[in-house]
Amino acid sequence: MKKIKIDVEKFDVSNMKDIKRSIERDISRRDMRVLLDFSSVKFIDSSGLSVIITIFKRLRAVGGLLVLCGLNSQPLSLLKTTQLHRIIKIADRCYS
Repeated sequence: MKKIKIDVEKFDVSNMKDIKRSIERDISRRDMRVLLDFSSVKFIDSSGLSVIITIFKRLRAVGGLLVLCGLNSQPLSLLKTTQLHRIIKIADRCYS
């Protein structure tokens, strides 16, 4: 499983394009299973959420898996409010 750390406090409209590009660059054609480490992220807005959904769909389309870990209070609450925690796997701890 390829582990990618999202190393920002806020994952929002101001940096979502750069983060999306960085994740896509880090995922090769062989990386079908990706673990996104959100332990540094304290806040996600709808733009950040859209990046997560895009990566999830991209991996799912090729039979891959996306797992999120290290979710702090607000990001986890947002995933639960939007019911995305039902379709995107969330790990209690980050591992690789």
